[in-house]
Amino acid sequence: MSNVKIRKPATWLLVAALAVFSLAAVACADTTADEKIASNDDTPAIGAPSGVGGNVSSAGSQGTSSGSNQVIASGYDSAAIAPLPIGAPVGYGQAFNSAVGTTNSGIWVTGQGTIEIPADVAKVSIGVESRETTVSAARQNAADAMESVMDAIKDNGVSEDDIVTTNFNIYPQTIWVEVSDSLGRHSEPRITGYTVSNTVQVTVRDIDNLSPVVDTAATAGGDLIRINSIQFTVDDSSVFGEVIRQHAAADALAKADVYARAMGVTLGPLVYLTEIGSSVPMAYGAPMAEMAAMGGAFKSTPISSGDVNLSVTVQAVFAIGG
Repeated sequence: MSNVKIRKPATWLLVAALAVFSLAAVACADTTADEKIASNDDTPAIGAPSGVGGNVSSAGSQGTSSGSNQVIASGYDSAAIAPLPIGAPVGYGQAFNSAVGTTNSGIWVTGQGTIEIPADVAKVSIGVESRETTVSAARQNAADAMESVMDAIKDNGVSEDDIVTTNFNIYPQTIWVEVSDSLGRHSEPRITGYTVSNTVQVTVRDIDNLSPVVDTAATAGGDLIRINSIQFTVDDSSVFGEVIRQHAAADALAKADVYARAMGVTLGPLVYLTEIGSSVPMAYGAPMAEMAAMGGAFKSTPISSGDVNLSVTVQAVFAIGG
């Protein structure tokens, strides 16, 4: 009995010691966690750029408290790159941002200037085409016909420098025939002749002389002649450039003023302008030359030149005054 009484106190002492050690371990763990939390107060916030320390939230609040509409990057004092405005010319990017600021504010418009000018030059595509069983015969016929055509054109006052060859072709004429050989029955091409074509572009600088040029060329070329197209233009369109650009700028300014008044703001100064493109004057609906016979004689071919449209388009940006 004495042995039992001695062991019970020893057991209770062991249990008490284990409890004390457990409480001490828990207290130490809490202290370590608090210290870690306190030490991490200066760590970057989630999503902050690498290497940015300090109080990120306070830096962000300083950037946005100024009242400006700039976008402030997290942890930085400088504004983020402004988005490219819709309709901006391709490739201008930062050049525009540096010119008008980091925002895309303003009134964006396009202006167009167009004028109609009587055509004073005609460009006629004239050709000959010969078909013969041999290349030499087709080429010789085409050469003789083109020589006659060019002589007739020059006799009507067209300079030799205004006659330029634009196309020359020699190609075979083929038909498909059915044959039978060791490979069986199949079709293969057979050359039956050759075609030679020769085309020149004739610049007629006197519109009143256009009909005689076409008529004499058609007569000289005979059945081999081909009048492909007629285009009308002006000899020097650069002399009208200043007037057209003034019209385009005035059109852009008028549009911007309408938008400003409609929105109840004041139109500010011009901050950006670019010329999108200018058109080269060419013919619109150029008529094909036709000849008509009456009383055994050919009438002069009626050709109407009409007007040529010249246009320039600009894109402009105006600031908003208030």
